[in-house]
Amino acid sequence: MNKKVIYLLFYCLATGFCLPAQEVDKCGHDLLLEQSLERDPAVADRMAAVEAFTQAWLADDANLAAQSREIITIPVVVHVLWNEASEDISNLQIYSQIGILNEDFRMRNENVGDIPDDFKSLAVDVGFEFCLATLTPEGDITDGITRTQTEWPCIGDFNTTTESGIPRLFYSILGGKDAWDPRRYLNIWVAPTCNAFLGFGFNPGQSVASQEDGVVIDTDYFGNVCNDGRNHHLGRTTTHEIGHYFNLKHIWGTKGCGEEDDDDFVEDTPRQDNFHNGCPTHPSVSCGSADMYMNFMDYTDDACISMFTIGQRNRMLAAISGPRAGLLNSNRCLFINRPRPDLGITVFPNPVDDCIHVEFNANFDNDVTVLLYDAAGKLIYEAINNASNIRSIPAKDLATGVYYLHLTNGSTKVSERVMVY
Repeated sequence: MNKKVIYLLFYCLATGFCLPAQEVDKCGHDLLLEQSLERDPAVADRMAAVEAFTQAWLADDANLAAQSREIITIPVVVHVLWNEASEDISNLQIYSQIGILNEDFRMRNENVGDIPDDFKSLAVDVGFEFCLATLTPEGDITDGITRTQTEWPCIGDFNTTTESGIPRLFYSILGGKDAWDPRRYLNIWVAPTCNAFLGFGFNPGQSVASQEDGVVIDTDYFGNVCNDGRNHHLGRTTTHEIGHYFNLKHIWGTKGCGEEDDDDFVEDTPRQDNFHNGCPTHPSVSCGSADMYMNFMDYTDDACISMFTIGQRNRMLAAISGPRAGLLNSNRCLFINRPRPDLGITVFPNPVDDCIHVEFNANFDNDVTVLLYDAAGKLIYEAINNASNIRSIPAKDLATGVYYLHLTNGSTKVSERVMVY
């Protein structure tokens, strides 16, 4: 029996908290907000000040006019913490997550066409792009990834703390990993949570200490792991939690259709009485109107969430203009020895069983179109990659045979023969 299983059994017996895997909370935001308030009651005042700034910023039309036309690059550092070797996730998985974020926040996600007609006019390109940092806080070249082996098997669960209640995850001296300057980097800790939650993102002002500010994602839910039968396998947990990081709330607020303070403070998201699981059918009605269950800030399955709204984008712009403004002038994503625009396609594995991974140079002026054809020339897959050099294509349901992968970038075109078995 491995250490993680022993830990879980002990935790279950000691606390009575023995949830089966399918009941894992997608997002630990509300529970961990309570913990933050217990550790530091001043969190409430800080978050209230952030909300006051947000409302004042949104009330000034000039702010939106100035910001909404810009593409803003967010420098990311991914801290991988692992107890067992299987938790030390690959660079491929990390790259895929960065690609997913760029698709979701630029409205380039494959399922954007599934947005119901009622809400299509509200869906928006947020204008945020994400890159793994190329410079450390000290100015050294980096790949934007740190890796730390820890003796704590469930270090991401926020119950792995010191006796005084300090989460070990955020401190190298306690077995975790120190944040890089949270004013200049979006810190993402990828660590085992042992079924405590899939992810968590701090709203501005919510973290007890600045070195704890960022996003936490369970090891098993970071990046695109193709279709492994789970409901949250496409990297949308990280999209959701980064929404919190930029001051979005759950779309249902604090549950219920009642008072104004139960809302998410976004005018163009309809009120709804609770979160959704699975893939609902539109319209799913509560509070007298159709729910926007396909919003990234709901709990709907990854395959069935697809949009941010104009109002949510504006709240995120307010955050990047105020409490997250340090990211704007970070300059931690400078391209080092930028390669010439050569697609340099690599497909692996090949032959393929359940997932086709495509790697290519992504530093282009134009987006890369990814097309997959069967041997008869029928188009079976199409996507546009934006600022990502990894594309993962599910192949589990493809018939055995030969396929042809085509990538285009302006006048540059490359092809690769792929075998599926």
